[in-house]
Amino acid sequence: MLKRIFIFSIIIGASIAFISCEHQPKIKIGAGNNNTPVDSTNNGTNCSPDTVYFVNEILPMITSNCAQAGCHDNITQAEGIVLNSYSNIMRTVRAGNANNSKLYKEIINGNMPPAGSMTQEQMDKIKKWINQGAKNNFCNSGCDSTLFTYSGQITKIINTNCIACHQSGTVLLNSYASVKALVDNGRFLGAIKHQSGFQPMPSANTFLSDCDMKKITKWIAAGAQNN
Repeated sequence: MLKRIFIFSIIIGASIAFISCEHQPKIKIGAGNNNTPVDSTNNGTNCSPDTVYFVNEILPMITSNCAQAGCHDNITQAEGIVLNSYSNIMRTVRAGNANNSKLYKEIINGNMPPAGSMTQEQMDKIKKWINQGAKNNFCNSGCDSTLFTYSGQITKIINTNCIACHQSGTVLLNSYASVKALVDNGRFLGAIKHQSGFQPMPSANTFLSDCDMKKITKWIAAGAQNN
């Protein structure tokens, strides 16, 4: 009898361990891939230039600035806060009221991320998104991968998804020269493709959108010019 109980306990313990070790699903952030601009919250109508879209703008901004190792990722959970998904972010947001939202107050007070990491434009977008109702919306804005200049598209992708972690330190992405050096040694492409042996970017659980990947891949294939 005791032997049966012991074996049963091992089976239950192994099952619990297996469940607890499940990884979070990986998500893609950024622009969509279809050819027709569609607003997910307005019955399929065209995207509005006056609307701030969570998936396109807010999620990559918060992921790259806040949901990183040592801060508010799923492992560290600084102050018990995780900021890696819409549901988690909404725990710090009062929809329609940015000034009374913990997320926005911590950002404008310079408590999160480190002061100076976010631009005024980024903070204004977060405020506007919250005041517009903090919707889990996206704009499927289409993908024109024929445009992939460094100044026009590549810097925008880097500034939205990567610069918060790489504007200082040992790995820099704050200038063409620093980006080109990482492109030339293969680290840049290896990181954004989450290849084995490279530190994944934007994070372990987030990928760039297919559209952004196409633009970067084409830019590199064309010689990664400072154009």
